[in-house]
Amino acid sequence: MSQSRRVGWVYPAFGHSAHDDEDASYGHPAHRGFADAVDADPLLFSPVSVGPLSGTLVEDVLAASRSSFPERDVYVLENADAVYASPVIKRAFPDATVVLLAAHNVFGLESYDFDADLLPKALVRKTDRYLDAKLVRALVRRYVDGVLAVSEFVADHVRSFAPRTPVRPVHPYVQPEVADRLDDASADLGANRAITVCEARDHKGVDMLVEAWPAVRRQVPDATLHVVGVGHPDEYEETPGVEVHGFVEDLTAELTASSLYVHPARVDAFGVTVTEAMRAGVVPMVTETTGSFPLVADVSDELVVEPTPEAIAEGVVEFFSRSAGEREALSETARDLADPFVADVQREAFVDSFRDVLGAVERGESA
Repeated sequence: MSQSRRVGWVYPAFGHSAHDDEDASYGHPAHRGFADAVDADPLLFSPVSVGPLSGTLVEDVLAASRSSFPERDVYVLENADAVYASPVIKRAFPDATVVLLAAHNVFGLESYDFDADLLPKALVRKTDRYLDAKLVRALVRRYVDGVLAVSEFVADHVRSFAPRTPVRPVHPYVQPEVADRLDDASADLGANRAITVCEARDHKGVDMLVEAWPAVRRQVPDATLHVVGVGHPDEYEETPGVEVHGFVEDLTAELTASSLYVHPARVDAFGVTVTEAMRAGVVPMVTETTGSFPLVADVSDELVVEPTPEAIAEGVVEFFSRSAGEREALSETARDLADPFVADVQREAFVDSFRDVLGAVERGESA
């Protein structure tokens, strides 16, 4: 994007290899596309060692406080972890505009389920996430000038704790090479086969989906669930009909062998895998606490469920009870609705929202 403003994109150093490899990629791939669209320079926290406190807010705070950033006119913060850099930036460059790209971390993990953790880990983890969310929200209110939220769901949440901050929605997209493969694929709509794709994280809610599966099998005995992604426990396979695949390089075969994609999140900002599945013609089902739920509701209201094992089971059974014609109609609708979630469309929309939120900041407008 041709513009007079110099833009820096602030990434936390944790989990990124950029300090060891100048060509490394970091941040969400769609976010990197957004950064490119506004000609942003990548700026990283300096890494710190905090021993057993690694992965807690202590690491975020120390890394931010010990970092320095080159002068830019606009700083975009890559999700909530980077919000700890906002006071450092504002003290150094008080006239700069600070914009948060808000995704799932902005919710705070105090709203997630920690039953799988044993004491004292559960208490430490829950306390850390609770305090992290409180601090991030306070910093957003004080130091962040505007917010770009990756869904209306996230935007509404940000407005709830920062009502005077301008907020504009943006949407992540399916990577071009992935979109090309999925657009040429066809889902097996006759199979009573469901799939979910994600890393093993509390907020993704896969444990609830596995817990729901015995109830599904009681009504649909041949129903199978395929869990794809790193970190999921092998114990999931003790549940009849559940298979754990681990990491899969190309999801096309796994997706197209399925008729239903389930995203059972307790809280998720958007869920790009939902639009990936839709591009392949796999019918999506999501919880009402998943940011892409308005898109899925446009396929069918019945495909948006409460984030509980009981509601998830009921939704899966309802879909598997549909006729071949009904499944085909839902599949075609899903494909059509996923069509705009590609790089060129969403990067252009991001530029518009970026300019819009900067204009709102300059005019002193609120959310």
